[in-house]
Amino acid sequence: MRKTFTTTVCRTGLLVCTVLSAPQIGSAADFDSFSMPISNPVYNGDARNVTMVRPIMLTQSLPNQISVNIGGVESKVDLGGTVQGAALQFSYAFNERFSLVAVKDGYMDCDPDNTLSDHSGWIDIAAGLQYSFLYDPAQNFIMTGRLVYESTSGDHEVYQGNGNGNLAPAILFLKGWDKLQFSGTVGFVLPFDNDEENTLFYDSWNVGYALTDWFKPMIELNHFHVLSSGNRNLNDYANSHEEGDLVAAITSFNPCDIINLGGEHNGDNTNLVTMAFGSRFRINKWIDIGAAYEIPLTNSDETLLKDRILVDAMFTMTF
Repeated sequence: MRKTFTTTVCRTGLLVCTVLSAPQIGSAADFDSFSMPISNPVYNGDARNVTMVRPIMLTQSLPNQISVNIGGVESKVDLGGTVQGAALQFSYAFNERFSLVAVKDGYMDCDPDNTLSDHSGWIDIAAGLQYSFLYDPAQNFIMTGRLVYESTSGDHEVYQGNGNGNLAPAILFLKGWDKLQFSGTVGFVLPFDNDEENTLFYDSWNVGYALTDWFKPMIELNHFHVLSSGNRNLNDYANSHEEGDLVAAITSFNPCDIINLGGEHNGDNTNLVTMAFGSRFRINKWIDIGAAYEIPLTNSDETLLKDRILVDAMFTMTF
């Protein structure tokens, strides 16, 4: 029997409609007892191929001070404040090995206490494909390759839309032992314009344990490494007078998982490491609720992340 699945993703000022008609598809049912990671939502994905919709909300505190490099002189400037964000991810599984994934979009509102002005806007859109080249339900093991393209559709006010986009190739895996799961993602961010965005390596790791059928605590570790920084500098700011160019020119680090500034000093502090503590709550076969609290393990003044609360919901559809 053929069934038709229609997914509509809406955001203010933008309507993206994906209408898919396909025969009965696989839903990785053999791996239903395992769960998707919560933190680093753009790059830390799910090795399983499932059809799902995932709304995400975050509240992030900004550090009281951040490190900057102005004309070769390192110093600190006051910042503080909060960031609020909302996004909607989705994926469509053509079968248990192959799926379409949309991993980045949404809206962000930034309210710094000092130095920078309040600003808000749309985030860049990123989507791609993934294929599980190792799929072994008997051993509770999957290894998946993913390739995602990020556009420049976002707003400069929230440090998006610079450069010519990028590709993010990655390897994802999931291994389960009864109630224990271990999963990870290793990949790169490869910009088409190396002067406008940083080239990054990233890896994320998740350990979860199902204490009950509905309660699974998790610990997650995320790492970003600047392989090469861009070349956005104070001359760009002098020509544009845009705050985004100023922030890119003087920050001595790559800020976080959502933003890629491409500043000439972003490689001064090459590593950002964060840890997240959270849990997934299985409401029923189709709905998981997730929540996590994330903090940096590297210096908090070398990132825009003082701490972060992430809440999501996974609505998984089985055909």
